[in-house]
Amino acid sequence: MKLLTDYIKIKPSISKKLCKELLKELKQSKWREHDFLHYSGKRDFKTQKNPCETFGGQLPHSQELMDVLHKTIHNYIETIHSPYYDGWNGYTTTKFNKYQVGSLMEKHWDNIHSIFDGDIKGIPTLSIIGGLNNNFQGGEIEMFENTKIKLKVGEVLIFPSNFLYPHKVCPVTKGTRYSFVNWVY
Repeated sequence: MKLLTDYIKIKPSISKKLCKELLKELKQSKWREHDFLHYSGKRDFKTQKNPCETFGGQLPHSQELMDVLHKTIHNYIETIHSPYYDGWNGYTTTKFNKYQVGSLMEKHWDNIHSIFDGDIKGIPTLSIIGGLNNNFQGGEIEMFENTKIKLKVGEVLIFPSNFLYPHKVCPVTKGTRYSFVNWVY
């Protein structure tokens, strides 16, 4: 019998060189305040006390990152030995997050319906969070209220996108944390 934690995997996937290139590109990007989107379509700026900033545009190295993630997703599916993930259709473009001192992401689970409002149809089945730097303090990913995960540069955290996996990003206490998210459907 598998435990919920058996479906949480950390994979060293992204080269330090690629992380460095992405960071360089992100420092010149136009960021906006993160918000949660409700089913009504309204943006919720009140749920988060000190939200991170987000950037969803394309970078010169975005395709290289997407290629690495494709291999990482396949590796995850092979690792968990589950017949239920063999029918995935794709994964979203990358959304980058920047956490400065004091910023965080409130506890939530990834019921990301807005990515399916257009031509793409489905539900998010896996969540991917990647770490791009480690010269910060705080900013751990907290799952199950007692497990804290601090990703190293180039590590990718993969877990199911459902109500059994609520998570949050703890406040950054020093430096700036850069990460990214994608969702598999």
